[in-house]
Formats: sequence, structure tokens, C-alpha cells
Amino acid sequence: MCKKDRLKKRSYSAGQSLLELSMILPILLLLCFGAVELSHAILFNNMLINMSREGANLASRTTQSPQFIIDALNHTSAPLQMEAQGMIYISRVTGTDGGSGLVLPVVDEQYRAVHGNGALMSRVWGCPHWETTGNCTLPASIATRVVTLPFVLKLGYQVYVVETLYDYNPLTNLFLTTSTELYSVTYF
Repeated sequence: MCKKDRLKKRSYSAGQSLLELSMILPILLLLCFGAVELSHAILFNNMLINMSREGANLASRTTQSPQFIIDALNHTSAPLQMEAQGMIYISRVTGTDGGSGLVLPVVDEQYRAVHGNGALMSRVWGCPHWETTGNCTLPASIATRVVTLPFVLKLGYQVYVVETLYDYNPLTNLFLTTSTELYSVTYF
């Protein structure tokens, strides 16, 4: 084979490699961005789970006010931006006599973060009126404060329910242009 033929063959293979790279590169970048986005969402969700667990632990074992607990959780939540995109709810539910031997789980207290995304609503119970301090003004009627729990609450027993919500916006809005609401709840 002469030198001219070898050079011609080499230039064809270099062009072929460049063409293959240009066809595969968008798919590889899409897979990389997807993996990064998924790992970012999993990180944020795990942080919310840990925040709700720690909040329920603190609410049930300390004498600190719920607002103090919420503020402490918000201040330790980096890289989450809880004061702009998140919300924390702390509810105390008590087993109350509903008559005829029926025990009803009733919300006695509910608190939420003073600074947070007010559009993120509690899934346990929705307070009809919030004070500026983050305390719920409870309605007088017990029937309107009955909630559903995933377990049976005995008469006189109390459980703290801590919910953490976050309006997750993807890093890259190439394909998913809407935000996703991440949620975690802990009963303690």
C-alpha cells in the first residue's frame, strides 16, 4: 500500500470518529444531567426525612417551643432554602373521647414556620386561620379537628406529627419545567 492511500484511509477514519462522537454526545450528556438531577432530588428528599425525624424527636422530648424547633431545623437545612421554598408543620394530636367508647385523634395544637412557602399546605390537617407568629387559631368544634392517623391512638395519648415540605425546582429546566413537591412526615 502506498503512502497516499494510508493518509486517505486515516482521514476517513478520523471523520468517522468525529461523526460518531457528535451523534453519541447529546445522549451521554442527557444521561449525565439526568443522573445529577436524580441524585440532587434524592439528597433533598433524604434531608427532609431527617429534618422531620429530628423535629418530631425534639418536639416530643424537649420543653422548647415549637417555633424554636422549627427555626433550629430551618437554620440547619442548608443547602435547602426552607425559608423561601419550604415549610415545616408541627401538630400535636391527642386521643379524645368521641362518645360511645370511640377514641378520636384530634389536633390540639398546630404550628408552622413564620418564614416559608405558605402555598405548601399540611397534609395532616389544614388550619383555617394562622396567626403572624405561626400558631394556628383552632376552631372550637372538636369534630372539625379530627384527623386520620396510620395507627390507632389510645384515649389520652398524644403524638407529635412533624411534616416537612419543599418545592423542589430542578437544576436544569430542560425537560421538567414544573417544580415537584417533596414531602416527609414523622409521627412520634
